[in-house]
Amino acid sequence: MTRIMMITPNFENNSLGRTWCLWMLARNLGWQAEIYGVKGRRIWAPLADSDMAEYCHIPDNDKLRDLVLDDLVRVASQADLIVAVKPLLTSYGVALEVSERAKVPILLDIDDPDIEVRTTWKPRWERTARWIAKPEYRQLRGLAKKVTRAHGITVSNPVLQGIYGGSIIPHVREIVPERRESTGTSPVVRFVGSVRGHKGIDVLRAAVSEVADLGVTLEITDDPPEEVHAWETWLGTTGIAEGKRLVSGADIIAVPSEDYSWSRAQLPAKLLDAMAAGRAIVASDLPTITWATGNSALHVKAGSAPELAAALRDLVDPELRESLGAAAYEHASKNFTPEILAPQWGQLCEQIVCDYKGK
Repeated sequence: MTRIMMITPNFENNSLGRTWCLWMLARNLGWQAEIYGVKGRRIWAPLADSDMAEYCHIPDNDKLRDLVLDDLVRVASQADLIVAVKPLLTSYGVALEVSERAKVPILLDIDDPDIEVRTTWKPRWERTARWIAKPEYRQLRGLAKKVTRAHGITVSNPVLQGIYGGSIIPHVREIVPERRESTGTSPVVRFVGSVRGHKGIDVLRAAVSEVADLGVTLEITDDPPEEVHAWETWLGTTGIAEGKRLVSGADIIAVPSEDYSWSRAQLPAKLLDAMAAGRAIVASDLPTITWATGNSALHVKAGSAPELAAALRDLVDPELRESLGAAAYEHASKNFTPEILAPQWGQLCEQIVCDYKGK
């Protein structure tokens, strides 16, 4: 078992981040892992300069779909295993067809509640409207019924395991070689990642405003809104390398996700970045977050600016920040590195191939 074909749903968006995690596991095992797909004309900006980029094969979007699939079948026929990243039409849907034609087994990886967010977790009126107006919606509902056709399933966290079963393979991160100490009593709080509605940025801004008089400042990797407070710095969007630098240099990393149905089933990637860098973390008490961090972070009620402000007030103390940062660093070193998780993932992949060939 040495050759992996990964099918990613869209080269241009953050779904490529999960592909990167799995690619790092394959690389750690010494396997050849090439990444293909049918959607996207460029590599998602944060990973455009990564080591993985040279293994990404951007599709020829001028080709007819059947010709693109023919190309993928030819590649798959030389692989031991197809890894479909996410249960979406442009990844798992494509993988099912390629697998059947190339006679190669599929490992389906599910890191987010993508199907549920697009279908069953929508209000009834919206589900009905989509069913009538959008054929791709009906196709996705049909694809959801085919999840069990995969020859193996991995998920990123226990909440998704409760939905799909399978084996838990969380996001992986390489440990920062030297953890920076956090000193001083005017800490910098950073939110590093894409700013979206469910990520609690408004709550975080409100909380920092309550402790700004203590010298606490806030930095966010996005373009600034119309109103920017004196204690805020908006850094614009960043790539993976710059994001890691910002995480490593922060005194406090905030992961203030709000309590939506989908956020309860997501494992925030920046949480793992913060742990791998040994930073003090304050995060919402959602099940995936508390599972991943254990006792190495301060947890606050999701959506509560007063609780978040109280935690930030405590984190003005550099001794508490150092204690939490050291605990997070140790926890990540033991649970979330490619070296730790690659053997488990590799054994699962090899078992899938062995079982498939033995049929």
